[in-house]
Amino acid sequence: MSTSHIDGSIVFTNISGRDVRFFIKNPYDVIQSHHSRGEFYEPEELGIIKDFFPRGGVFVDIGTNVGNHTLYVCKFLNPRQVITFEPNPDAISLLRTNISLNDLTHLVDLSCLGVGLSDAQGKAFPSIPQNNLGATRMIDSDDVSALPLVRGDDMLQHRRIDFIKMDVEGMEVRALHGLEETIARWRPAMFIEVDERNAGDFDSWVQRNGYISAQRFRRYTENENHMIVPIERAV
Repeated sequence: MSTSHIDGSIVFTNISGRDVRFFIKNPYDVIQSHHSRGEFYEPEELGIIKDFFPRGGVFVDIGTNVGNHTLYVCKFLNPRQVITFEPNPDAISLLRTNISLNDLTHLVDLSCLGVGLSDAQGKAFPSIPQNNLGATRMIDSDDVSALPLVRGDDMLQHRRIDFIKMDVEGMEVRALHGLEETIARWRPAMFIEVDERNAGDFDSWVQRNGYISAQRFRRYTENENHMIVPIERAV
């Protein structure tokens, strides 16, 4: 039997009446620095998700990182299930710890970890900026030791989904192309971070697939968050 050990600390906090535990490995990391203060990262974005997520639905967290959004959804939005996608091994170890610390293994499906989503099978290495696991970008590579890239349709295989959150640092349009069968079948609402360089391609994808922008929020100059919904369900 193999065991693993991660050096770090645990922050115990109560947020809006709910007990939350955050595991901190690097207190200087952008997301973990918020957790070390006993708070969620990106509260405005989480608030938008709260307004559009159907309670009791299945939430797909693409680019889960250490679990900030997954923990929030599990604690506050009453999901039936959360399905996590995260390729970066450094983030996965912290994500698993956060899920275990918060007794959420019954709600969170971790079977899709270790792969990145794209429009075709391939390989890529994670490029991780200092003190910012959440800004990890996947760089295409032919190296056999690189991490696998897969189509989301192949991973989900007709599983019901109700909401997609996607934060994949520039891979969003490619990931959307690889999810078109799933999106066409279930027509989920989606909250997606879009790089400025991909804005035109993203807008074209939205129009072509029958979605409209319901809300936008910009935290950083280089990208913008889009809350999109199927046009047939738009108010």
